Amino acid sequence: MSVELDVFVGNTTIMDKEVYQLWLNGYTVNDAVKVRIEGGVMEECEASAEVLLSDTMDQYRTFQMCERLLHHPAKLANQLLFQIPPDRQAMLIERYYAFDDSFVREVLGKKLSKGTKKDLDDVSTKTGITLKSCRRQFDNFKRVFKVVEELKGPLVENIRQHFLLPDQLARDYAAIVFFANNRFETGKKKLQYLTFQDFAFCAGQLINHWTVGAVDNMMEDMDVDLDKEFLQDLKDLKILITDKDLLDQHKSLVCTALRGKTNVFNEMEANFKNLSRGLVNIAAKLINAKDVRDFFIDLVEKIIEPCRSDKWTSIDVNLYLTHYTNSAHILDTFKHHAVWTRALPTSSPLAFLKVKCHSDIMADDVTHASTLPTLRPSDWTVLLLALSLFMMQPTETDTYTECTDGYQWDQQTQHCKDINECETIPEACKGEMKCFNHYGGYLCLPRSASVIPAPEPPNQIHPSLENPASEPFNPCPPGFEPQGNSCVDVDECEQDSHDCQPSQQCFNTEGSFSCQCPDGYRKVGTECIDIDECRYRYCQHRCVNVPGSFSCQCEPGFQLAGNNRSCIDVDECAMGAPCSQRCYNTYGTFLCRCEQGYELGPDGFACNDIDECSYSSYLCQYQCVNEQGKFSCVCPEGYQLLGTRLCQDINECETGAHPCSDGQTCVNIHGGHKCVNNKSCQEPFVQVSDRCTCPITKPGCRDMPYSIVHRYMSITSERSVPSDIFQIQATSVLPGAYNTFRIRSGDDNGDFYIRQINNISAMLVLARAVNGPREYVLDLEMVSVNPLVSYHTSSVLRLTIYVGPHAF
Repeated sequence: MSVELDVFVGNTTIMDKEVYQLWLNGYTVNDAVKVRIEGGVMEECEASAEVLLSDTMDQYRTFQMCERLLHHPAKLANQLLFQIPPDRQAMLIERYYAFDDSFVREVLGKKLSKGTKKDLDDVSTKTGITLKSCRRQFDNFKRVFKVVEELKGPLVENIRQHFLLPDQLARDYAAIVFFANNRFETGKKKLQYLTFQDFAFCAGQLINHWTVGAVDNMMEDMDVDLDKEFLQDLKDLKILITDKDLLDQHKSLVCTALRGKTNVFNEMEANFKNLSRGLVNIAAKLINAKDVRDFFIDLVEKIIEPCRSDKWTSIDVNLYLTHYTNSAHILDTFKHHAVWTRALPTSSPLAFLKVKCHSDIMADDVTHASTLPTLRPSDWTVLLLALSLFMMQPTETDTYTECTDGYQWDQQTQHCKDINECETIPEACKGEMKCFNHYGGYLCLPRSASVIPAPEPPNQIHPSLENPASEPFNPCPPGFEPQGNSCVDVDECEQDSHDCQPSQQCFNTEGSFSCQCPDGYRKVGTECIDIDECRYRYCQHRCVNVPGSFSCQCEPGFQLAGNNRSCIDVDECAMGAPCSQRCYNTYGTFLCRCEQGYELGPDGFACNDIDECSYSSYLCQYQCVNEQGKFSCVCPEGYQLLGTRLCQDINECETGAHPCSDGQTCVNIHGGHKCVNNKSCQEPFVQVSDRCTCPITKPGCRDMPYSIVHRYMSITSERSVPSDIFQIQATSVLPGAYNTFRIRSGDDNGDFYIRQINNISAMLVLARAVNGPREYVLDLEMVSVNPLVSYHTSSVLRLTIYVGPHAF
């Protein structure tokens, strides 16, 4: 009596991406079928509604069975129940953990507890997302929070490794965990205009710079707890508003730097103290848990809304905050407050707000500052970053003509007109001083003073008229001389009969002459003195006085406008700025930026290639090759690239790229193929169909198995152990027979063992990790015994296992 032994073979699990998304969105089977029909699937596959319903139900059942594996994505790659390619596994995981921005916006910052989960009915009604999908997303948030809560180290990296999520999705989950841990209030009405991505950006900045994880990345807890020591240090900022002299100095520095650079300068100057108090008070109160929770509300109420009411744009805010932090750093007092020395990394999206040394600091102050202890890269200006983010997007401002200080633009005349500071500035002159307005400014003089316009010089009398006895009689009026029967004017200037000083110019008049000063000079007594035009601030930037005139000069990055007084920005990018790739013109300067795959060099101009391969070993499945501006993945011989990073074995047996003859069978293995002979039976076995049989009539078959079946398989090196790799199963069994399975030969080192599943099947298990290339030939024997009829027989499955040279 013989018993045949064969192999059970399965197929790749079918998973339709469209149906999977419908299942994730919480659609019922019937609703999913309707959506598929409306999408035209029946016309594409020519299927009936009954077949479509059956297919949808089958796939829904598969997804439900996979869901327990998706709760722990790392297990999905090692399971044997479903045959799912790596790229399909990544798709299942990414879509399962994806979330709707409208949903996360409703639960952001709330405690991930049963109480919040009870409110999901209301969230579902408000957002239009099915309740089932809301619950899945909430459970994912809670699951990730619970797992990373017990881990130490960087939050984003922990989420990426344990849940196999893409980088951006891992960062979004880190933001959710961070807000849930610190319970930031985000649900107030005045915060509704902010999107989840706004909060996610702030979370990334706060995690990197304000948390204890930014100091110690090997701490025992999550790195999302705010650094209490740093928050305590922020209380030192109160000196900015409590010291009146320091507050006035700070205001003077900021306003001087901002003058002429923004349309809302007057509002900035008038509200400086209130804004400074708002910023500093928010910082100083963060040692309290309640104020931490209300952090974003305080930003909007105390900073953003006042700026909006004054019609500030985000550009105005960035400009203001830049000079606010720079000027605070200049003040000598703050060299004793290390919180202002914490600088943002240059990779920050708004790195121009970072605190930097100012050229006006005295040399001895710099020496003093260098003795401060080295601190981690964390800065109060992260708050300023968040503030700038929350402002409305930059809007186009109205066109206007810029006037120099002391003048304002007149819309009616379309010219600059003088500002009467004596009327517009309250108490422009204090004490016993009186205010006198003049073009471009004003004077404070004693009340007894008065401003008297210079009188016109009196008409000059020709010296020859003083002594009529010495000169012939002149019947003409003074300044005229007889010519024939008429009197003509005497040109004293041409005759050099005037008394003008050398510094003056003589101008002939009817009957007389006048002495006037050249342009650029004024008359003081009888002399002409150069007018210092620079005193009247005719120039926007710098003024250089010269005898009789002046010239205006601009700061670097600017050039003189057509009126030779105002300064306009120079577009350095259009003039050949030394940027190796991209150039962006900014107000007064320019910035160099690089294409994707490059980073800016230390000189700020050159773009250097980023070696992506050095950053992570997970970029490619086999080997990463760095290239200029990018990287590529390569596969070993016998494999081909699947997508951009995965390696897929080439099945030479299917492509026909093999040398096997007609009497051989091609067997595909990892990274290659084998040609095996179709007839490989050895005496006393004979070939019967696809197996070798040892007839019981032959004497040599007494101790031999009845039949031998040849099978072939391939595994990769360093496969995780213990690992089920091959299932054997009897295809027919006689009643009353008792079957046992064993490894008859080929396992000399004990690398494998048999685990019997039931009376008719068993599993071959890899017990130890093996490296290739290597080949095993195992005789797997099934012994059948029937004690009632004294029946005993055995069959062997000769399994050839090829171990590939590579581990994937």
